[in-house]
Amino acid sequence: MDLPTRRALVQLLKGPLITAAKHPEVWRTVVREERLLRSRVADVFLDLVVDDENELAFTRPADTGDLDTPTVLRTERLTFMDTVMLLALRQRLLRAQPGERVIVDRDEIAEQLEMYRAGGDTDPAGYAKRVTASWTKLGKYSLLSRTSTDDRMEISPVLRQLFDADQVAAVDAEFRRIAEEESP
Repeated sequence: MDLPTRRALVQLLKGPLITAAKHPEVWRTVVREERLLRSRVADVFLDLVVDDENELAFTRPADTGDLDTPTVLRTERLTFMDTVMLLALRQRLLRAQPGERVIVDRDEIAEQLEMYRAGGDTDPAGYAKRVTASWTKLGKYSLLSRTSTDDRMEISPVLRQLFDADQVAAVDAEFRRIAEEESP
């Protein structure tokens, strides 16, 4: 492999994603060497996802069936707030036309997630702190990108592909189960 292809491979493995806007040279290399890079990441039990329309690429664990394979990518534990925020952002993204930028306001998202506050939670400052922490975390992992306006971020199109319908349904079912246990 030439040096640019090696750099692209390392960037794919480091993650979380490559975009044409933030990494133009690496993106061009991924597009040019997609077949080779796909083969190399498959060697370490990963799939390469390339979204030409949104000009982004990332790796995710390959479906290896029942094989016991090592974990290559680092994982991040999500809090309850992180999870519901991700699902709310994904829902907004899916309502938009493909290729359309989706900008969200932190306060709007906080208001939308208010329904997930526990009935006995009387600490609005604590709730606001959890929302802010999740908002910041999602920005750190490039799932939200800064805009020119404070407290407004663009949702990364990668959220369309990170979770499939079955995963979203499973999380939704679990949230409903928890809600039913907490209600009298």
